[in-house]
Amino acid sequence: MEGLTYLLKVTACTALFFGFYMLFLKKLTFFKINRFYLLGTLLLSFIIPVLQFEIKREIVATDTEVSANVPEIKPVSTDPVQLIQPIMVEYQPEVSPKIDWMMLMYGVYGITASLLLLVCLWSLFKLLKYTGKYTKNGDGLKLINKNEGFTNCSFFNYVFIDEKALSNTDLTVLLKHEQVHARQFHSVDKIMLMVFKSILWFNPIIYLYDKALEQVHEYEADEMTSADLGNQAYASLLLKLAITKSNMPLIHNFVKSPVKDRIKMLFNSKSKNMKKLVYLLVLPVALSLVWMFAVQVVYAQHIKAENKPSPDFYKGILKGKVIDIKKEAIDIYTFYLLSDGKVYPVEATTFKEKIKVGDELIAYLSGSGFNMKKLDKDGKVIAETNGPIYNATKVTTLTGRLIYEQKIEKHAFLYEANKARSASSQIRSIQKDGDNKIQKIVLNDGVFTISLNLKAQNIKDHNFKAGDRVLVKFIGEKLVAKNTYATDKMIVLYSEQKKYLIKNEALYNRFYLTDGKQKVGLVKNEPAIVTDIIKPRIISYTKMRGDVRNNISYLENAVMDVINNRLEAEYVEFDQANNKLIAKNATLKTSDGKGQIKSKLFTFDLNKGSYSAENAEGNVGASTRDAEHEKSFLAMLNNKVEYVAKDSVKISKDRLIISLFGNANLYYDKIKLSGSRIVYNKKNNTILVNDATMGSGDNKVKADSLFFDLKTQKAKLYGADLNR
Repeated sequence: MEGLTYLLKVTACTALFFGFYMLFLKKLTFFKINRFYLLGTLLLSFIIPVLQFEIKREIVATDTEVSANVPEIKPVSTDPVQLIQPIMVEYQPEVSPKIDWMMLMYGVYGITASLLLLVCLWSLFKLLKYTGKYTKNGDGLKLINKNEGFTNCSFFNYVFIDEKALSNTDLTVLLKHEQVHARQFHSVDKIMLMVFKSILWFNPIIYLYDKALEQVHEYEADEMTSADLGNQAYASLLLKLAITKSNMPLIHNFVKSPVKDRIKMLFNSKSKNMKKLVYLLVLPVALSLVWMFAVQVVYAQHIKAENKPSPDFYKGILKGKVIDIKKEAIDIYTFYLLSDGKVYPVEATTFKEKIKVGDELIAYLSGSGFNMKKLDKDGKVIAETNGPIYNATKVTTLTGRLIYEQKIEKHAFLYEANKARSASSQIRSIQKDGDNKIQKIVLNDGVFTISLNLKAQNIKDHNFKAGDRVLVKFIGEKLVAKNTYATDKMIVLYSEQKKYLIKNEALYNRFYLTDGKQKVGLVKNEPAIVTDIIKPRIISYTKMRGDVRNNISYLENAVMDVINNRLEAEYVEFDQANNKLIAKNATLKTSDGKGQIKSKLFTFDLNKGSYSAENAEGNVGASTRDAEHEKSFLAMLNNKVEYVAKDSVKISKDRLIISLFGNANLYYDKIKLSGSRIVYNKKNNTILVNDATMGSGDNKVKADSLFFDLKTQKAKLYGADLNR
């Protein structure tokens, strides 16, 4: 895209420079100056977009009032992350290839430019093949007699003449004219224009440049030749030879340019020297183009270290001016927002084209910023940010015009780390019996409905009413209709500000501590949650359908990784509830490709990490034993790992990545890891900690970040302070 943008800037420069020539310079008789103007501005058109100048401007930070049109943004939700399984539907993937229009444009441009350059070289070759035999005259011209094709023309000091069609007088005049072309090196200009036309073939202005430059060449040669012969005699010769034509683009033909314009210019009075001052007017044009295409204004301000963020910052809102936009070392784009005397880098990778330096914006942040690092496959830091980078859920102008808004997929409820469901919704109705006991509460968030059957809990409550915003936590839901769930196992129902609540004490004590924290592996006398270790990874398929109620997926022509092997099957039935998989007409290959087994029916028990095959052919080796050993190790490992976090615990959909936020702690054997953020990857058996503290017994070490391998029990520390 940058290459096409550059060519468009070059086109804009040529249009302005040539427009100035047509308005002010074309009718002047300073032909030599006009020639160098055309060549010089053409070269400048290619140079100006390449130049880069930076102008720094200091600005004063002022409080900015937000327009009343800007909608009020509620504080960022701290609800648990969305972790429900996707609903499986009949699906036929598209096979039609997508067209990369940008690459197509580059291809068309490159091919066309290359062909035009080849045509230019071919024309030069055709011209040079006639230069083998010539007669040199006293003025240094090389005369070549030619009575067909291009005649009475020149290329450098080669002059092609038709001696039979010219008298001695006419020949003398023609040679004097072509001698001017040769001595002024007009042929160099012709070659340059051929190259420029190949590069800017899509730009109509470049062809006007070519025509104007050729006309200036002829005016210059006519002026010098007619000075000795007289205008009348020279004009008669032009008319006499006007019928000769040539399509060779590299030569100077004696009568190729419009004869009428050349004769008129012969008899025009010469321009006064004072009019040369007109050429100075091109300076504002050039400076304007430099300002538009080569100058970047950077707004800066002396920022005191003791400045504190504004109160709005703690609400997740930043108001200010964009002072810079750049690509970070970790391959993301950020814009730097100056707000209340401090600069905040905000990620803008997906909408960087919609903003520019100097824009006044409002950014709604999703939370605190993070120091981001880019790691290689060995966990080594290869790039990192200089400080925290913030993520915006929404960006608008001060008048409320939307620039960017994060799209969040709507789901019925969220999974918490303790496997309880959580949903923020609104009460649609409350049903009570004659004793004023609540029988049912129906919630609806505008898309999904959750029906809470509370008949068995004998609850009386007068605080909740229809229309209230609530947060509900529950288990045992069933999909009873489209977008409608029902459950009789509600754990707790909170009003929006947690002023009122309805609680099922038995279920609540099973999933939560008395202070409301989730029970996830750290609680004494509670079994740690061990995730199923072996999960198949789907690579591809041609068709998939699903049984949502029974949680079974059916795939055709599927390829997947299972128990460290590659499975290719015509038909696969995956029972996610029981963690079993059946494959028909299938081939099972080892990861190294050295062994394989074929069978009409495979049955996999993913809980045990084993399989059976009917009428099997081939050998897969010890992969089953390896899988069982890996499962045993990981199960033991998960029983030893315990974790807790103050803010939130988020688990990926495959249950293999656990993210802890806010005063997070993870315990493994005798090692304690603490930090603002901990990511526990069960698949790779690794732990990544930001703002890390690692302790073992009386020993403690702190670091900016820490990478811990559970298998090798070795840690890599970045920015560590071993003296603390």
